Amino acid sequence: MTILGLRPLDTPAIIDGADGQEITFRRLLGDAVDLLGALAPARRTLFVLARNDRFTLSAYAGAMASGIPVALLDGSRPLEASARVLQTYRPDGCAGPEGTGAALAALGVPVERVRSVDGGELVLLGDRADVTPHPDLALLLSTSGTTGSQKLVRLSAANVDRNATAIAACLGLTPAERPLTSLPFQYTFGLSVLNSHWSVGAPVVLTAESVLRPRFWDLVREHACTSFAGVPFTFQMLERVGFRDMDLPSLRTVQQAGGALDRRLTELYATHLSGRGARLVVMYGQTEATARMAWVPPGRLPEKMGSAGTAIPGGRFRIEPSTEPSAEGHQVGEVVYEGPNVMLGYADNAADLVRGDDLGGVLRTGDIGYLDTDGFLWLTGRSKRIAKVYGLRINLDEFELAVREHGPAVAVGGEDVIWVFCAFGEPGQLTDLAQELARRYRIHPSTIRLRHTDEIPLTPSGKVDYQQVGAWTRA
Repeated sequence: MTILGLRPLDTPAIIDGADGQEITFRRLLGDAVDLLGALAPARRTLFVLARNDRFTLSAYAGAMASGIPVALLDGSRPLEASARVLQTYRPDGCAGPEGTGAALAALGVPVERVRSVDGGELVLLGDRADVTPHPDLALLLSTSGTTGSQKLVRLSAANVDRNATAIAACLGLTPAERPLTSLPFQYTFGLSVLNSHWSVGAPVVLTAESVLRPRFWDLVREHACTSFAGVPFTFQMLERVGFRDMDLPSLRTVQQAGGALDRRLTELYATHLSGRGARLVVMYGQTEATARMAWVPPGRLPEKMGSAGTAIPGGRFRIEPSTEPSAEGHQVGEVVYEGPNVMLGYADNAADLVRGDDLGGVLRTGDIGYLDTDGFLWLTGRSKRIAKVYGLRINLDEFELAVREHGPAVAVGGEDVIWVFCAFGEPGQLTDLAQELARRYRIHPSTIRLRHTDEIPLTPSGKVDYQQVGAWTRA
């Protein structure tokens, strides 16, 4: 199959924000052939230390177009974490920036040969796993968005392609789109933005700049970018940089996923973007479903504020009943998604790469929620994000959202206590807020510990790092 529309076309696939150079689909695939030519037919797996650069996109596009299973690891993290993953999966090659081969060898990863190419190098590894990956396997991604976890999601070419075309259909994408790459490619949401635009023949404007940097917004204006994507933390940063006062006439769409955006910011940005002739598109997904499973059509957002949306084309939701109390007459339970974008399964080591489809298109998301009469999904929490306070079950996601109405915050559970770290507020304000929360949830104020923090710790994909927050409570 032709995946993501990757064909030798003479239209741009990449517009490099660093120098303005346009890279056509034909040249992109040609560069990929040069890069991956050293992979003999018996060499079947490629791990990429991904960055937001042309070298990464050449490796990714070449692997996807040629049927080589490719894993995207976080190239911005310390190499030790990636080395552990390489030692677990023992792939045939690793693509990374210059110096990768020597650095891996110093960490004890067997290196057979290094081939330098423009922008990086292809490292052919020794001690390769003696396995033949399943023919449907195309892509491997970490659920955490980092290289710290060795568990990877196994995705097929059909998973990737069907999700990309479904997202393109929801958003009405055309070749005239110009998205700016605001998220890392090893993060499923960031990769989905790339895939969905390539599937319709639209280029991406490539940058590694943060939305906090003036250069990011200069690129939006210079290249008449039509969209960018963000996680909840992104929107907090947009408030810091004065996004709503910027003159960005080409901007038509802002996509949001990667966690629930609090109602205050959702309403604020939906209203603001609508007033400037643009739109906020709220979406919901998981790496296990390739990327996105649901969206809120912008015209329905005012009436469905707070909803995760309705299923994308080809997918559907159902609720697995549980003992959770009903919500406004709707059955609450675990959210189950069915669709052609559901992963083949997980992998913990090289032997798992030979596995086929373990799930049959059915994903138990681990999220708790309900469907309204229009088929829109409303999430109420995660199955494991429950705190018990003297026998009373408290949904931590709901609790956290209540605090985030006042500012950035993160909530975690302890033994008969809820810890909340707030990147806002004076001591007196936090004390008053604790009292308010205690009344709201009918628990004693002593069970709520509000603490000030300068920053909420985040993973490289922009999600809250709950592991680090948990360590704070133990300290």
